Amino acid sequence: MIARSRKKRKFNIGVPFIIIILGVVAFLSFKLYEKYSFTSEKVDLTEYIGVSGDDVAIYLNDVPKSVSDEGSNYFAIKEHDATYLPLSFVKEFINNRFYYAKDVSKILYCLPDEVKSFGDTDMHQMGNAPYVVFRDEPYLLIDYVKDYSNIRYDMYLDDEAKRVYVYTDWDKEDIGYLKSREAVRVQGGNKSKVITTLRRGEEIKILDQMTKWYKVKTSDGYIGYIRKSKIGRTEERIPTSDYIEFIRPGNKLQNKVCLGFHQVFSVYSTANMPTLLKYTEGMNVIAPTWLTIRSNEGALFSNASDAYVQYCHNKGLSVWATVNNFDMGHFDDKKIFSSTKNRRSLIERIVREVTVNGLDGINLDIERVPTDAGEDYTEFVRELSIELTKIGCILSIDTYVPYAYNSHYDLKEYNDFCDYVIIMCYDEHYAGSKEAGSVSSIGYVRDGINLSLVDVDKDKLIIALPFYTRVWTTLSDGSVGSIVGGSLAMENSARKSGLTFAFDDVTCQNYGIKTGSDGSKIECWLEDELSLAYKTTEIKNADLAGTAAWKLGQERETFFSIININE
Repeated sequence: MIARSRKKRKFNIGVPFIIIILGVVAFLSFKLYEKYSFTSEKVDLTEYIGVSGDDVAIYLNDVPKSVSDEGSNYFAIKEHDATYLPLSFVKEFINNRFYYAKDVSKILYCLPDEVKSFGDTDMHQMGNAPYVVFRDEPYLLIDYVKDYSNIRYDMYLDDEAKRVYVYTDWDKEDIGYLKSREAVRVQGGNKSKVITTLRRGEEIKILDQMTKWYKVKTSDGYIGYIRKSKIGRTEERIPTSDYIEFIRPGNKLQNKVCLGFHQVFSVYSTANMPTLLKYTEGMNVIAPTWLTIRSNEGALFSNASDAYVQYCHNKGLSVWATVNNFDMGHFDDKKIFSSTKNRRSLIERIVREVTVNGLDGINLDIERVPTDAGEDYTEFVRELSIELTKIGCILSIDTYVPYAYNSHYDLKEYNDFCDYVIIMCYDEHYAGSKEAGSVSSIGYVRDGINLSLVDVDKDKLIIALPFYTRVWTTLSDGSVGSIVGGSLAMENSARKSGLTFAFDDVTCQNYGIKTGSDGSKIECWLEDELSLAYKTTEIKNADLAGTAAWKLGQERETFFSIININE
């Protein structure tokens, strides 16, 4: 039998299989390229920046402010190749001293010795109008703002997406230089769209650092992201400023202030002065409530007496006449203070009272100013300050403990234009309160000190304390009422009602309570030597400018010796 040879069969993968392998490789390569390659797609700049036409996007310290934290739209405008910032933006973020006097179509700016006034037909030294009205709002020329504000700016007005960068900070800047050509992207990622492309050696400002990317501002005025590996040499740069701050020369007493308010409703006879001043040893300033606003046009009623002033001067007392808006009824503060004519009229009358009666100071006690009149009242304070400074008259202003609900009382501006700021640390609970409580707890005084020191210099800050006390009655139905009077009189009244007192750690006052069988209560947080001593210690520890007290005639024998921090 003859054996047959068998050929070994070879496996042939064939063309189709090779094609599949190549296809898989191509697909994977495409996916890898798709994942790791850099897109060259450009972003729509008008959409990215958010402006077009003559609108100009605002960046504040390299942060876009097209929409504020409160949701307000802030856009500048281009007018005759110049940038104009909305007044609302300027006041909120740069300088709130610019004031729009709508009744005379002028922007006012108060310096220590004069009011600068610019109309819409005036010309700034840069060759443009200092302001224009657009969208029913004044817009200020950025160079005009810079005249009175410590700012610098960069403008990019030639593109469709116009931008202005405003800087109020002067911190050091981190500067980098590109090693090679590179795209700046909307976000840190290779698939993010391109904003602009930079050349080798171009300068960028580094705003933030991540693992592989930098957030930067480019020399042509865009903010975006660039690869960290593309940045070569870096350096620090400190911006410089040639701005000179306008400082108001102040008037001060040589010693700490110890002021007593004297509430009067008619010309006060000097024959009664010995009785009035019997227990005021240590007091060095008296503030009679002589001057009362009596009309929306700024008319002023005066009970001033040069004989009173002379008597007090002979006793070594400075006289600061108080101007108030409540002793003759409450007027429309908006109509008084928003009118340029009315402000000037009132200021002229106040200055006349100072010169005729030889006053040492003016004390403003304008209360319950509505929110919409806050900036108008502040402008009045500035303008009054200028005129009183010219004649060497001290200006002090009374205001509330600065909580959020009364923030329209502008402590920062009062600090800059007044010699003293007096915080009324009383009426924590008042006649209209819905619950009984202390007139002036230690916590309320601490708030008055600490919150005010945010904006007020300690050598200008005076804390006013109460010499009065309230005795409260809370009926079984929850209704609350009180009687008020001098400290000793109210203590006697409370004790006659059956109250006994014990020290309360929370308020640092002697507290008394009596509960009736029907659930009604009589309560009293007493203002006495002990409570005033605790409050005065807080004032001393803060090294403030002094103390004040409402009001003369309600003090006990030792009250002024307690609150006098000159000793």
